[in-house]
Amino acid sequence: MPSDTGPGQPASGEPGEAVPALLVTVTVTVSVPASAGQRSAAVHDWLMVGRECSGIDDRHRLVIEDPAISRTHLQIRLDFELDRAWVTDHSTNGTRLNGRRIERNVPVRIMPGDRLLLGGMEMEFRSERFGATTGVKPHPVVQERSTIRQISVMDMVMVVGDIVSFSTIAENTGDQVLLENVDRLYAELRLILSRHEGTLSNYVGDAFFATWESTVVPDAARSAVAFAIEAAETVPRIAPGLDLRDPDGGPVRMGWGVTRGPAAVSLLTGMLVTVLGDTTNVAFRLSGIAGRDGRPDVLVTDAIYQATAGSFAFTAPSAIQVKGRRQPVEALGVSRRPGADSRAPDSGAPRPAGA
Repeated sequence: MPSDTGPGQPASGEPGEAVPALLVTVTVTVSVPASAGQRSAAVHDWLMVGRECSGIDDRHRLVIEDPAISRTHLQIRLDFELDRAWVTDHSTNGTRLNGRRIERNVPVRIMPGDRLLLGGMEMEFRSERFGATTGVKPHPVVQERSTIRQISVMDMVMVVGDIVSFSTIAENTGDQVLLENVDRLYAELRLILSRHEGTLSNYVGDAFFATWESTVVPDAARSAVAFAIEAAETVPRIAPGLDLRDPDGGPVRMGWGVTRGPAAVSLLTGMLVTVLGDTTNVAFRLSGIAGRDGRPDVLVTDAIYQATAGSFAFTAPSAIQVKGRRQPVEALGVSRRPGADSRAPDSGAPRPAGA
């Protein structure tokens, strides 16, 4: 399908061509003189944005002198056959699309009017189906220096999924088979995660670690629990078709832990370099005991129960002693309410017996 660049105006990249799209500065919140004022960059077919973009010709780069922006931060790419545009994050501190972090190294569709926040600069993607106005001026390469990592403390909801007996499974399975099958399993979980507005933070060994920012995702706790329940229901359907077996010869299983609380976060989009704190530790510990010894597949803390009591069915709370923590954790099992969609809100459910 040809690009829509106007009558008789090619998108070949030759001088005098129409520019398919623009990336335009909207706001600047950093005190960097070179970044002040509105700037625009033409997107002819692809554009790399960053503090250096070393090895990229001037036509395909936008250099922004902000120490919180990575040397190669993100890429905009146009698909002329599908009339679609894509943004891919490659950064240390992350990229937000319309206020939400996007996963690192995963192309995400971008539409005209969408806004990207990188470092202290917000930029808008503009295009009339990839038809716009002016060209782009070359930008100098800034002196090499390390990216300043942004760290903040925020209220987060976290879900960790842990494969039961993974060490034994890994010991008895070839590395390639292990990787291929875990990838198949986690690919399905990522599709579920996207429906529930979560961000894949990282794969930590065999653990699937996802996060929701309470200030960004409406009703983050309920979205997280809904994801964990759907994931716990999905694994038994996928597992029989995988070339992985637990020590008893059965399909692989997973336990899930869901927590909420403050966490110190190093904002690496989609692959958070650091999410530290007691809340994070508890999420991992709960996932390591959920689905074992007769426990429910999904365990949540009291903070999660308090935020979602009307939407799901809960077991009675119990004090669980987790490894490396002096104080026990009050945890509850959670599942769908009978006959209800776990994504449908409700209210007024009483606290489980024994609470």
